[in-house]
Amino acid sequence: MNYKFFLLAALTMLGAHAHAQDADVKSNKMVQFGVSFKDGSSAGMKFLPPDEEGWVMTKPGGGVNLKKNAGSPTDSMEIEAYMMRLDTPISPMSSYIETIKRNVTEGYERNKNFKIAAFEVTEDPRDARCARLHLLLERVQPSQEAQERRWSEQYVLSCGSLKNKGLGFELRFYHRYVESSKDVQFAEKARKVLDSAVLVDE
Repeated sequence: MNYKFFLLAALTMLGAHAHAQDADVKSNKMVQFGVSFKDGSSAGMKFLPPDEEGWVMTKPGGGVNLKKNAGSPTDSMEIEAYMMRLDTPISPMSSYIETIKRNVTEGYERNKNFKIAAFEVTEDPRDARCARLHLLLERVQPSQEAQERRWSEQYVLSCGSLKNKGLGFELRFYHRYVESSKDVQFAEKARKVLDSAVLVDE
């Protein structure tokens, strides 16, 4: 993977089902993104957003973006889901995981704004094509607004297509907060979203 802060930016692909829109997300409907090919096959991912008020969704390029309290310096959440081009095969998964670990660790060694407080990568127990990540970053300088320790926490599902070699999908759930604003239910919320994800590889 060509990682920038460990995750590749959304890749726009010809034929992707993505149209810019804003919407209130509170519903029980799956959100899907991906790409269709000329032979009628398709590849993508679908997932169930959090069932709570305040989320706003847009569909940039070949992916989906959801935000809550966007712009807040002390308490915000964001979900990104997008296609990416892999430069490391997902099989064997152990090599895929080691590549992620190396890229993340090396990337943040040079980062002047954040340092790694906790980091874990494991094989997804539900789908052998995917890895799960948890990354907790501490901002080097405290928030000027509150003079508190500032964090960026992320849970990620990183998957690759077996049928379409080199094509990958990631679902990333962020929580950015100061110490006093942390959502103690964040890990559970992220788990539910990641557990709901289904990789479409027809």
